[in-house]
Amino acid sequence: MAHLDTLNIVVKPNLRPVSAEDQKRHKLIIKLQEQLSMAEAELSGNSYRRMKWITQTNEQGLAERIQRPVRVKQWWMKDRTGNVVFALKYGAKPILISKDKSAVQVNSTAELPAVINTLIQAVNAGELDAQLSAIQSERQFIPKKISIKRKSA
Repeated sequence: MAHLDTLNIVVKPNLRPVSAEDQKRHKLIIKLQEQLSMAEAELSGNSYRRMKWITQTNEQGLAERIQRPVRVKQWWMKDRTGNVVFALKYGAKPILISKDKSAVQVNSTAELPAVINTLIQAVNAGELDAQLSAIQSERQFIPKKISIKRKSA
């Protein structure tokens, strides 16, 4: 035990979101970080590709794990005047940042990472909790059909 006595042993912290608001914030922050990676890749001249693992059967009928690219849409576009407009979304719904306004306008793509970092800080501070809750309350819960398998005799 002499070796273990030299270590500072602590209780492992719980890093999972605790409340529903924390879960919504966490989900939005992950998407914003992905948009940040896309913007930084575009500025450096590279392409951003998120990969996911899937299981598929090969020619011999065996299951194998491979990586496939996931299509990720940009949340920004250029308007007619050449300014970049970044639309903040939660799922497929736009988030209203202020009254009837759901996008942030910047002069160029080079300013986009700073805007996304500011939005991440705003989400961490809870400045968009009311908007996230409003979007969540608009969603309708449609239960899945329950299929009962019958045993054949």
